[in-house]
Amino acid sequence: MRYISIADLQIDQTWLDAAEAAAEAVRKATPSNRSKVINSYQQVWKDLKEPLRKLSHEKCWYCESIDPRSDNAVDHYRPKGNVKDATPPHEGYWWLAFNWMNYRFCCTYCNSIRASAGVTGGKQDYFPLWDENSRARSDQDDIDDELPLLLDPTHLTDVRLIAFSEDGSVGPAIDRKKQTEYRMARESILRYNLKHPLLVEFRAARLKEVRAWVENGDKYLARYVRRKRPNDRSTAETFLAQVRTAVSPRAPYSTAVKHLLAGLASTSDAARSVIDSL
Repeated sequence: MRYISIADLQIDQTWLDAAEAAAEAVRKATPSNRSKVINSYQQVWKDLKEPLRKLSHEKCWYCESIDPRSDNAVDHYRPKGNVKDATPPHEGYWWLAFNWMNYRFCCTYCNSIRASAGVTGGKQDYFPLWDENSRARSDQDDIDDELPLLLDPTHLTDVRLIAFSEDGSVGPAIDRKKQTEYRMARESILRYNLKHPLLVEFRAARLKEVRAWVENGDKYLARYVRRKRPNDRSTAETFLAQVRTAVSPRAPYSTAVKHLLAGLASTSDAARSVIDSL
């Protein structure tokens, strides 16, 4: 997960007018008919899929995967319909159905309920809170009183709570003693399906590739120090440029790459050089 500045989303007045018309129709609908009315206007959020995709350089906002073949979705961070496992039952954040600040670009694996390796994950309509009593139940309530357990890529303070290992695995980046943040990280890893075997495999392959570039960068930097040959320096810089590209916002699994470089920085001139250039 990498920070997304949702305030940079490009939205025109035509879309805003359509969203307001849809929101007004939902406000006028009876509670029993809200879900039907919301779905009848689903083209409104679908029209923002491409701008949302471009904002993250085509990557899923939750797992940083790029999969043009997948039926990627506009996820409602706070579910527009019934909230799964809410106690008491919650009919959903219907008043946010057409609020662009509630949209996240999401891949199928993060958004849909899927079972793998004996673990069922996927966000779908889950939206657990630290304190269920604080849950907003109407447009008159303040959602800022809620403490969601699902990390939000649009918050800088959230994306730092997950860490990646070189084998592609993922876990909380904070100590277990910090109970709130630790639980947020654990719940998000489950609900965003970040332990899915294919995702772990893809991250591991990427990190293996980047480590090879770092090692080659170190090798040619060392040769340049010994022999002072310009070709050695230019070769080293070629490998460093590849590493720098892999950690850029456009690259898949760039946060995992950042964690790899941080781990190598104490012993690798190449890793330190790239980190210093960011």
